[in-house]
Amino acid sequence: MNFGLFSNGERTNKVAADTYDEDLFEVTLADRLGFKEAWISEHLGTTTTGRRDTLSVADMFIVKAAALTKQIKLGPGVRPIGMFHPVQVAIEAAMADHLTRGRYMFGFGFGGPATDGMLQRGLGSNDPKLRRERMLEALDLIMRCWTATVPFDYEGAFWQGKGINALPRPYTKPHMPVGVANSTSNGTAELAARHGFMPLFSQYDEAHHMRELHDVYVAAARDAGRELKLSTIRACRFCWVSDSTTKAKEELRPSITPALERQKRTFPYHFAKCLPPSGDVMDVTWDHIVDTGHYFVGSPDRVTELIKNHYVESGAFGTLLLVCGKDYGTRQQRARSMRLFMQEVAPRLKSLDPDRAGELEAVF
Repeated sequence: MNFGLFSNGERTNKVAADTYDEDLFEVTLADRLGFKEAWISEHLGTTTTGRRDTLSVADMFIVKAAALTKQIKLGPGVRPIGMFHPVQVAIEAAMADHLTRGRYMFGFGFGGPATDGMLQRGLGSNDPKLRRERMLEALDLIMRCWTATVPFDYEGAFWQGKGINALPRPYTKPHMPVGVANSTSNGTAELAARHGFMPLFSQYDEAHHMRELHDVYVAAARDAGRELKLSTIRACRFCWVSDSTTKAKEELRPSITPALERQKRTFPYHFAKCLPPSGDVMDVTWDHIVDTGHYFVGSPDRVTELIKNHYVESGAFGTLLLVCGKDYGTRQQRARSMRLFMQEVAPRLKSLDPDRAGELEAVF
């Protein structure tokens, strides 16, 4: 198993530059600690969230982060490609691949259910079916831009062009690794399997839901005649390591409680899988989230055990992405948690290999 970050911004700074500096601190620290990759969430600054410090162009952040790091791979997690012109997306991604000398990964997706970016950009209806159709056509055109050896024409339902010659071609041949947000539909799991993309599961995907899509992914890969590698699967979880569960709870309680209250009002569906006995999302508390294991919080032993359980119950994955980009705790506490994770937790998980026969039976 490898380890990375999912920098999913949720800070409350009045100046975006301050938030970006905090994000860069975490990514550069991760590089020094030996994390293998970092996916940078791209938020469009929609009316739903209205954050003044939103990170709306992940590739610009990535090229700066690449200049400050040595080995960590970086990618947008994810670009809602149906909301941009595909040729421009292809060019920008190829440039990022060159500027990082091959440390760039391309992540794309549908965009969150609350996204109103299409309306803001004058792209018409925000209907989910239309958005998905735009995403699929954008993907087709982007892949053509990266792999075509001569200028080509394109006649799609949403985009048309003559003599398209998107330069530069990617630094990585035939193109950089591609990941796709895979938290909702079987169709996306099948898409990932057919194309050899990396499925990216969110922090809100419980193990049983991951397992359902995992099985769809496995079956689709076999139907497509592709070599199946479960190590391509990325699982994302919020992990916080301290000396004990009690100490971890108290380190985070002052900062995470108001954030939790905001999330319950704005994104109640995030907690659909961890409701308390009342069934009311407004009764979800910080203690409940930790005690039920929805967030992986506590001592190194407890966090290790929670990750192992998730690994087995979800059907296995190759890379665990730790949620960051949050102003939970202090900067020093966040850094300590990351160090403890790599020193005390990661060594007990590194030997897990989802592509090895009998791996799940051998975990415990």
